[in-house]
Amino acid sequence: MNKKIIIGSLIGSICGTIIILSIIFFIADNDVIDDLSDLFTKNKSQVTTKTTVNKTKNSKIHLFKSKVNITKNKTKTIEYKTYNNGLFSMKIPQNWVVGVAKSDYIHYTFMAYNPQNPDYKIFFNMKTEGYLKTQNMRNFYRRYYPKAPFSILPVINPQTTESFYKVFTQAFALNQNILPFKVPVIKNFTTVQNIGKNMTGGSIVRAVYQNEQGKKVEGVFTATIKEVAIPPVVVLNVYNTIFFTVPEGELVDWLPILNNCVSTIKFSDNFVSGYYKQQGQVVQNAKAIQSICNQTSDIITSGWNERQKTYDILSQKRSDATMGYERVRDTDTGEIYKATVGFSDHDWHGKYEPITDDMYNLPTAGYIEKD
Repeated sequence: MNKKIIIGSLIGSICGTIIILSIIFFIADNDVIDDLSDLFTKNKSQVTTKTTVNKTKNSKIHLFKSKVNITKNKTKTIEYKTYNNGLFSMKIPQNWVVGVAKSDYIHYTFMAYNPQNPDYKIFFNMKTEGYLKTQNMRNFYRRYYPKAPFSILPVINPQTTESFYKVFTQAFALNQNILPFKVPVIKNFTTVQNIGKNMTGGSIVRAVYQNEQGKKVEGVFTATIKEVAIPPVVVLNVYNTIFFTVPEGELVDWLPILNNCVSTIKFSDNFVSGYYKQQGQVVQNAKAIQSICNQTSDIITSGWNERQKTYDILSQKRSDATMGYERVRDTDTGEIYKATVGFSDHDWHGKYEPITDDMYNLPTAGYIEKD
């Protein structure tokens, strides 16, 4: 009889231990215990959690949380350096380079870009010249004067920023020999939104195009087209070509950074002096030259803040669908993360939640995944 009692007690103890351990593992793995702040009001400093939470007025204490891995958005870790060649200076991301064309002051051209992926870039050109107004003009020279320079000039028709960028690659490829970087290939240039007017009257637009590999790139573009009479024809000149780009879907994150870099572009007194010595007619005064980029940046900021945001919501959703992402919000910090589809299916007990449509307009803090 005693043996039966002892064996029964042992079996009961073993079963009880198994049940307790099962409950503990279930709690630890599934975040069953949540929001227990009332139990720790006397000694909160001794409570250990697996994640660090920003303490806000309404923040929750999340105990025994499933671990997550967070990869910070590269825009959150950018370090800057100053480029200065004596003629102009600007701040750029640490790993970027600057290529300056072998040209005079009037046609001064440079591009700052990421050498690992030139879709991340800032482009500037003071002036290009020799564009035709209509295709009929070009056809005339091709037929009767095929060896004349006018027969190969690009056509900007109508005279808009969008029309210019549709022939951008064709125009600058004619000068590839003086450029220390490859001319950006811009195909199927499509304006998404008109942001405003630059200081010389040209439009500033947000647009999408395809690069040489057919990948979509988006950015902000501006240029000013003016007529110049050269008897017996009227040709066009383009002034203040400025644009910056990133792969499609990343402009919401990158615009503050690239636009700020544009605002830091400053032309030196030596540059302005050289410009005036070479420029026969005064198109821009010294003050205007030195503030081109700063004022353009201000206009971009204003137009961006007032933009129609429907496009952003649709494009961000399209980009996420293509990449297999969903977006979630950290309810404690307010930060938004991209995550692999299915992340929000896990019961995070209020820590992470799917975002609403209007939040697609906000920058992302990085990528998050369940450990």
